[in-house]
Amino acid sequence: MSFSNFISSRYYRSKSKWNIVNIISRSASFVLTIAVCSFFVVLSVFSGLKSFGDNYSKAFDPEIKISSSGSKHFIISDSLFEKIKRVPKIKFVSKVLEEKVLVQNEENNGYAYLLGVDESYNSVLEIDSVINVGKWINPSLKNLEAVVSYDLADKLNLGLFNYGGGLTVLVPSKNSKNNLFKKPFSSTMYMVSGVFSSSEASDQKTVFTSISSARKLLGLESETISSVVVKTTAKTNTLFVLDKLKKIVGPNLSVKTRQELNETYYKMLNAEGLILNLVLGLILIVAMFNTVGAVIILIIEKRKNIQTLYKIGAKKSQIKSVFFKYGLYLSYSGGFIGLAIGCVIVYVQQKFELIYLSGTSIPYPVVFDFSNFLMVIGWVLVVGLGGSFLSSLALKKIKP
Repeated sequence: MSFSNFISSRYYRSKSKWNIVNIISRSASFVLTIAVCSFFVVLSVFSGLKSFGDNYSKAFDPEIKISSSGSKHFIISDSLFEKIKRVPKIKFVSKVLEEKVLVQNEENNGYAYLLGVDESYNSVLEIDSVINVGKWINPSLKNLEAVVSYDLADKLNLGLFNYGGGLTVLVPSKNSKNNLFKKPFSSTMYMVSGVFSSSEASDQKTVFTSISSARKLLGLESETISSVVVKTTAKTNTLFVLDKLKKIVGPNLSVKTRQELNETYYKMLNAEGLILNLVLGLILIVAMFNTVGAVIILIIEKRKNIQTLYKIGAKKSQIKSVFFKYGLYLSYSGGFIGLAIGCVIVYVQQKFELIYLSGTSIPYPVVFDFSNFLMVIGWVLVVGLGGSFLSSLALKKIKP
């Protein structure tokens, strides 16, 4: 063990003659423990909330979406659809037909977005994960089923399997202006088979049904769709698939990833993550000044010992190294203990779900993300080095 390591470790382990030095040193280490623990827990909660939101996003937003650049609907041939399905790394593909419609049940009415989907839709998107009551529709069957949100079911007073009445969907009839006796609206009644939950206002207005019944209601041709949604295989480079699809579908169709479809949302998340790291880092820096104060007070208390070390041949750099390493002992002991406690708290919440979101039965989401672990370690190392260096500068006032 070197000279500086021996002296600094002894100062760290032994009690000082001045009781105030002991109190400040231990309190500095304790404050760092709390700050680092809070830092890691808050980052884990943020990752948990982000993951919680992504789960809902995966239920409504596909990995890749192909749609028309200039029109609401377009016709896709069977040959083009087969080419899309044969692109490497694509696992599932589904056709979607979307239209804004009127919805009604007895005297209750409103508007919604009708999504006609095929048999592969719940393989592309994890819609089953947000259905809390009932079941997902079976587009291959001829019976007219629909899945609606809690918000829409409550507004229209809908029940499952026609309990309380069915869901009537209305759209303006084509060429109805040319005939005074023709009904202004075409309508179809659906049996509600399932109810899903979502916090997004746009998703709460969505009604899912089979694409064949949606085409019939809208009076569209058999190959008419609004979009093609795609799911890739696990651990796939989405950009590779995106490039292949753009070459296949041509310039008239738009190909976008989930991040591009929700560009504002993901930019907001990245900005919030950056601000959160900076704020928590600033708190850690403020907490580190306790360590700076503790080292400076120790230097003042050990003034006579320092002069003795100078007289027996110790160099100024060695003395500086002693108090620099003492600062590191204080910083890193508190920091890594706090990180260990934070890991335990996150693990316990993730495993046993002890804390719930206010007013719900949903456990508070936390995620043990290794990147958060490395982020906190990085902050502790940098701030610890900086604080120890600043405190060791106080030696300039002590003459040999």
